[in-house]
Amino acid sequence: MPALSLSPVPPAPTPPFPSEGRARPVPGHDRWHPAIPGVAEVITGGTVRMECAAREPGEDAVLCGPLVVVGAEPGDVIVVDVLGVGRADGVYCASGHPGLIGCAPRTVRPAPEDDGGPMLLGGVHPAARARVAAEAVRSEARGREIGGCAIAPLTAGSRILLPVHVHGAKLSVGDLHFPPRGALDCRTAGLAGWIDLRINLTRRGIERFRVTAPMLMPAPSPRIA
Repeated sequence: MPALSLSPVPPAPTPPFPSEGRARPVPGHDRWHPAIPGVAEVITGGTVRMECAAREPGEDAVLCGPLVVVGAEPGDVIVVDVLGVGRADGVYCASGHPGLIGCAPRTVRPAPEDDGGPMLLGGVHPAARARVAAEAVRSEARGREIGGCAIAPLTAGSRILLPVHVHGAKLSVGDLHFPPRGALDCRTAGLAGWIDLRINLTRRGIERFRVTAPMLMPAPSPRIA
């Protein structure tokens, strides 16, 4: 099982990697399904550090989460601010950003017949695993239902508006990228690292603001280091 964990966002100045002993290990998942249980809760205005595993070439990204937003219901919108992204090895890179970020889907669909290989389903109960595995979808199959660097690099200072489809929103993130200066290519495998997020809840945001799909607002002046 890849190493994934959650911990409080440390006070400024942010260290290059989370302090030993503060992080809480959580199971990861590489498919999306509304029945994958949340690993932790956050209240509106709260912050959290999510430590993400590396992605092996050719493999599905292992996501950290789902994070339950207290009070979130279908029809709401969560506003996610990226406070910082860092490498697990402590090497500085100002251009770090997540490859994938999104909320659990509202509906499920039968998985393709050729998608019967090994998969990670987080903390799904063994009694429900067969059903969830038959319906869980890969990240690439969700397309524009989730955000990521294929659309825009969400470096520190970026904001993402995500429509909520299930109780608690169930936010997941992963596949962190740290491109060299001048490069924003996300086709390379993601590296292990951490991302600090602040989450706010907007009631009935889908109806009030017509946020029907992820709205990505990259940092005004992305830092490419």
